[in-house]
Amino acid sequence: MRTIPALLVTVGLVASLTACASGSASAGGCTAPAPGNASEAVSASGAIGAKPTVHVPSPLTTKRTEVSVLHQGSGRVLGEGSPAVIEYTVVDGATGRTLQTSGYKGTTSPITVGSTNGGALGNALECARVGDRLAIVVSKKALQNGSTTTAKVQQDAAVVVADVVDGFASRADGRPQVAADGMPAVVLAPNGAPGITVPATAAPSSDQVHLLRKGSGREITAKDTAVVKYTAVNWGTNSTVAGSSWTDGSGAVTVPLAPGNQIAASIRKALIGKQAGDQVLAVVKQNGTTYAYVFDLLGVMPR
Repeated sequence: MRTIPALLVTVGLVASLTACASGSASAGGCTAPAPGNASEAVSASGAIGAKPTVHVPSPLTTKRTEVSVLHQGSGRVLGEGSPAVIEYTVVDGATGRTLQTSGYKGTTSPITVGSTNGGALGNALECARVGDRLAIVVSKKALQNGSTTTAKVQQDAAVVVADVVDGFASRADGRPQVAADGMPAVVLAPNGAPGITVPATAAPSSDQVHLLRKGSGREITAKDTAVVKYTAVNWGTNSTVAGSSWTDGSGAVTVPLAPGNQIAASIRKALIGKQAGDQVLAVVKQNGTTYAYVFDLLGVMPR
């Protein structure tokens, strides 16, 4: 499974797509890209989560991202910042030829809705539900370079038939817990992104783990690959942000917790046994430097 953040290698973790009546995916007060003539012309058959048989009348062109729902799911609605796990088939709109698939083996990393790295595809998942099968039509150029703008002229299209097989909350949604004495102060932006301020005292001599929010979701085990958002700062007089998936464009990232995955023992210990919905403050030493991490534990990847 590919994971995203190279930063986490240096700080002790590991480095991370390279029916029913159709209609708009809008739901729950969010705004999805509208369907159009191109997306409405796409059809796909087969079980959700398995490689479909896709029919694309070619040549197909578009000026903007169009999204039609080929099969309506009944799961969580994905809003801004929500990680989505999809299985997908990409078809060349000019020729009808399949260009790429996810493999349909449950090994694709999540795409965070609205994230920079998610590009046009990430925006196309806005308001989708877990269980949906979507026909997403974007210009080839937009899919390749991540652009989300509307073109002035019709462009060759790429068609992505995406099955939303799982999805997660955009932030840790557990109950706030009492702060621990002597630990970094954490404040949250409106979207949930943490700001971390370390005390003007020496770092603890041993690793420390504290719950900032207590969730009620599934317990995370050593067999799981956790889906998290994180921010890390170094502990010192000139404390700076060492990395943050909230701000580096990646959104949520995956952390494989099984032994042998290059994950530092201190990080595995901080996450294993916690629950989806938890927000965890972990103060750990890595290569002679102490870091304060805040992890939002959003869930685990499907096995």
